[in-house]
Amino acid sequence: MNIYSNSTLKYMGKNFLKSMGILFIPSVLLGIFLEPLSLLDIIVSIGRKEHTYNSFLGIFKKINGYAGFGRLVIILFIVLLTIVTVSIVSGYNRQNMRYGAMSGGKLKSVVSYLNDNFIPVLKYALFLFVSVEIVAVLLSTFMYTAVKMFANALPACIVLAVIFLLLELYLVSISLLAIPNMTMKGYGLFKSLGQSVYELSAKSIKLFFSILWIILLLMLPTMFVIIFPFKNAKYLLAVLSCIFYWVFISYLSVMTYVVYFDVEELEREDLKV
Repeated sequence: MNIYSNSTLKYMGKNFLKSMGILFIPSVLLGIFLEPLSLLDIIVSIGRKEHTYNSFLGIFKKINGYAGFGRLVIILFIVLLTIVTVSIVSGYNRQNMRYGAMSGGKLKSVVSYLNDNFIPVLKYALFLFVSVEIVAVLLSTFMYTAVKMFANALPACIVLAVIFLLLELYLVSISLLAIPNMTMKGYGLFKSLGQSVYELSAKSIKLFFSILWIILLLMLPTMFVIIFPFKNAKYLLAVLSCIFYWVFISYLSVMTYVVYFDVEELEREDLKV
């Protein structure tokens, strides 16, 4: 772990209820309706030659968690709820790090956090959604091609999955300051993204590994259960998925402002309390 990971985890521990508590319900819902390691399920199926995912559409639907219009509507509602809660958490993190304490009444503060952060968080979420969908299309295409071209497509599919996962994580790491650039500086989405890439160019590898290690740590139990399934394993997978979303979303929400205050060389008032 590096300084960013340490600072993020210390902040999460000190401000557990306000940095993580509010994200619990949307994370549980995400864990129930979206499998964070659906891609691994595809790879395991291909390795066992089960022929479950032998079409582009089958692979693409599995990666996206699509299983009908009704489920899609539910997922969109959960994503919107997640955006609302992340907006509130981001507002609290910014306020706490900048001033060291909440100002005004609790309800007033929550409304203020939501008002100031909802649009920036929504814009960034849409940016990530588009990037993930592009990755899903490309990855589905290449994996489908590999399945059709090779008798044993497992090695190629593993390499493809790792490459595209790392690319998406790197994109997240260099765009990490998009939200604070919008909320603190008033930039639009594209200027915020460009500024984030510029400011983090020298720190991109450090940030990449700050995100990668927590992803791997959260993925390991789920990977084990998927590769070595047992009776009623689906219930444990659901619990692990909830934990994955809860910890990872909380971690990124906090790290965003930890990195921002460091890059901008701003003094954190919360460290004085």
